[in-house]
Amino acid sequence: MLAFGSEAAQGAGGGILSNPLITILIIILATFIFLKFCGWAKSFQLSGGFKKTVFILTAVGLVGFNVLYSLGNAAITAGHGWDTATIALLAALIWAFIFAFTIMAETK
Repeated sequence: MLAFGSEAAQGAGGGILSNPLITILIIILATFIFLKFCGWAKSFQLSGGFKKTVFILTAVGLVGFNVLYSLGNAAITAGHGWDTATIALLAALIWAFIFAFTIMAETK
């Protein structure tokens, strides 16, 4: 059975994600997907007011995401699992795509 980088896999000699070649391929694939997403976003138009609102929410989000990260790290250290850290990571990734879409879209 393949183990994908879990703690159990690390104890058993490492999972598939411990292979540096796989890690590099995942990074290249993620970069390609992000660049394709940005190219797709260029075909949209957003109003200047909406863009300004997203920029302000991004500034507020910087504080919020840092708080989520610290809560996630504290939960991991206390042995409460990875749930809070996973939520923080997913929320930040989703917001990164929203921010990238806003930046790449044309302004009306």
